[in-house]
Amino acid sequence: MVQTEFVEVAKISEIPSGKMKHTEVNGKEIMIANVNGKFYALTDRCGHMNALLSMGNLTGNTVTCPFHGAKFDVTTGKKITEPILTPPQEMEPLPNTWQKFFENVGQLMSHIKTYDQTTYETRIDGDSIKIKV
Repeated sequence: MVQTEFVEVAKISEIPSGKMKHTEVNGKEIMIANVNGKFYALTDRCGHMNALLSMGNLTGNTVTCPFHGAKFDVTTGKKITEPILTPPQEMEPLPNTWQKFFENVGQLMSHIKTYDQTTYETRIDGDSIKIKV
């Protein structure tokens, strides 16, 4: 039987409202997000291409992956939107050889599944943020 316990991952003062922090606990990469003073913990690697979500943007309770723009609800870990696999229209056109390369990459990437993120129970103990692992 695997024992689970609450482990300190940060101090409250380290993560201001609207910010995130990367941490590692027992070999697991975990992101701690502060949404209006409430802390949430979830897997920090995007379920699509393994980018660190904590390097992305947090808007309200939605984190956007910095690599392909997949969005997740930090309160539940649920995927909100799929990744964006095409560059924005406002970008300068790429040379034809690059366009063909990225078309092939896009076709390969379109078959990669994006999964919901695992969440972890959080607890505040004095000025410490703890998660159950």
